[in-house]
Amino acid sequence: MKKLFLITLILISYFNVYSQDNLKFSFQIRPRFEIDNKDFKSSTNPNTFTQLRTRLGLSFKPLKTLSGFVQIQDSRTFGEEQSTLSNSKNLDVHQAYFVINDIFNLPVDIKIGRMELSYGSERFIGPVGWSNIGRSFDGGLIAFKDKSFKAELFAIREFEKFNPSDSLDQNIYGLFTDLYLSGSYKIQPFIIWQRINPTSYLDRATAGFYVKGELGKFQHEIDFGYQFGKAFISNRKQDVNAFTFSINGNYTFKRNCKPTIGVQFDYASGDDNLTDNNYKAFTSLYPTGHKFYGYMDYFVNLQNDTYGLGIMDLIGKFYFMPLDGLAIHFNYHLFKSAKDYKLISNKTTNDFGSELDLLINYKYNQHVNFEGGASLFFPGEIFKEKKGKDTSTWFYLMAVINI
Repeated sequence: MKKLFLITLILISYFNVYSQDNLKFSFQIRPRFEIDNKDFKSSTNPNTFTQLRTRLGLSFKPLKTLSGFVQIQDSRTFGEEQSTLSNSKNLDVHQAYFVINDIFNLPVDIKIGRMELSYGSERFIGPVGWSNIGRSFDGGLIAFKDKSFKAELFAIREFEKFNPSDSLDQNIYGLFTDLYLSGSYKIQPFIIWQRINPTSYLDRATAGFYVKGELGKFQHEIDFGYQFGKAFISNRKQDVNAFTFSINGNYTFKRNCKPTIGVQFDYASGDDNLTDNNYKAFTSLYPTGHKFYGYMDYFVNLQNDTYGLGIMDLIGKFYFMPLDGLAIHFNYHLFKSAKDYKLISNKTTNDFGSELDLLINYKYNQHVNFEGGASLFFPGEIFKEKKGKDTSTWFYLMAVINI
């Protein structure tokens, strides 16, 4: 902790001397109170807790083509320390990277260090802003840019085991491209390659695309990803053959409160034959999961949370702004498994359940946002057998202060 503050002070001193105009601080304080009764048992009392995320960032640009960013983060839950005199020592560097633009006078940028990555809808790679910690990656990327084209090639070390010959180290390689067909239409093809040494443990690629477009008051998004390669699953090496896709459409009416209705369908493949060596259940990569399969987060890790059956999610959405700065969202999810599940009674079903989400966001001023939400989950036959028969509930209230 002392070392981190010392490094920060050195950076501040240097850049204050060099150029104050090229130095910028950023701060975030985000407390979030939750009432969690997500165990599907109405007889139990809900858990109440408060989390706090604090971030301090320093961006600098000593040269036109050189910039950098350092962000320190503390993530905690109120009362988790043994006493008011204890120190959980959970201060960490969330981001620390430098960027060289137009290296060697070419339309190429390089970025190296610890960084957040966000592409497309964040269904495959995202920083998980909802999390009290958030996701960051260690590695580097090269960006190639043009007026109608941009491509980013990155290499990330996910796990470093320090074993001889880099045994069991895991790396991520990826290529994301942006193709701007018009001012309101974008296509983003990509490929993500996950690899463990030796590759008999994991050698899996996910290839796909993201499309976003607008036609007047109608907006739509499409996600698609296909997984192939080999992975060590269920104590044996298996061939991977899985996919996911999402279609999302929204229409905004010409009214002062900007009412918007939308429909979305998400699908991730499942595997109904666990005895062969062909694995067909789509495996989550590094998504911002809280955005997609319901705010109660029952389906964040698709491979595990769907019991390998995959998922179909039909979503009805409604949004409006009754006052300036106040936005209200309603989402209703109908969850089904992609493959049938056999109950203890030998009956087959694909009913996970349904979820109703309410989210209210109020922009108090340019620095302060308040947000609250409430959710209900009505278990279907699969969750009734696996988790419990009662309705699950969850509530939260959050403030976000950004400076």
